Amino acid sequence: MATHGITKEATDRFTQVDGVKIHYNDVGSGPALFTFHGGGPGANAWDNTKHNIDALAEHFRVLPMDMPGYGFSDKDAKLGDESLDRMWGRMVLGVMDNLGIEKAHLYGSSQSGPTCLRFGIEHPDRIGKIILQSSGVGGPLLFNPSPVEGIKSLGIFAANPVRSNMEYMMHLFIPKDELCTEDMIEDRFQAALIPGHLEGRLEFSASKNSDVTGDIRRLKAPVLVVWGHQDRMVPVEGAFKALAMIPDVRVHIWGGGTGHFVEYEHAEEFNRLVIDFLGH
Repeated sequence: MATHGITKEATDRFTQVDGVKIHYNDVGSGPALFTFHGGGPGANAWDNTKHNIDALAEHFRVLPMDMPGYGFSDKDAKLGDESLDRMWGRMVLGVMDNLGIEKAHLYGSSQSGPTCLRFGIEHPDRIGKIILQSSGVGGPLLFNPSPVEGIKSLGIFAANPVRSNMEYMMHLFIPKDELCTEDMIEDRFQAALIPGHLEGRLEFSASKNSDVTGDIRRLKAPVLVVWGHQDRMVPVEGAFKALAMIPDVRVHIWGGGTGHFVEYEHAEEFNRLVIDFLGH
């Protein structure tokens, strides 16, 4: 994937935070915008952002960052006694310090959303604004079975990592067949087979996020929540919980059969929303 003639490989960077190797990319200039990924097999920050990075890099210094256990970051890191959102937030803070970034916007996709909220709560002087894609404040589902079909598919692939199971999983991520391309399935499949990844994501599973509901009232940062009405991974009811609980929030929901990856399924509109939200 190239952006403005620059390849992913040319923008690959590595740093260390508390002995943990962190991979990120560095594209564009302007206010810093860190972008993260979800928790499914094969998830990584570049693939999560590559459909948006051309547009975003015209306005921001975009830093797609792989969390421990994912992409090209450390697969052997351990969570220890920390919650996932706090440990990953510590990694973000460390990368910011290493790069001399005083304040940054954070874009969290699915599993990384609680990290962004926790970071904003605990480090109000280091946060700009927050974008949550298919992620809210967490908690039990009230109107949907748990786990939903999509979440079950993650476990099916992890237990038997063959391409047919990846294809099944990806079609649950992206309900419209014409958008769920063979290239996307193959890229995700190959990313899931990176040595140590499937073991690493067990260490850093979504169930290890803390519950931010008791602290969310302390969040001062403005938040944009984006969701698809036919999300088969994280049901859209989470958007309404976010609307009710996050102090400074606005919510955008796409209909028309939109699934989990709204940043891809509606890339141009997503880019306009994000650029306008962060720029005003």
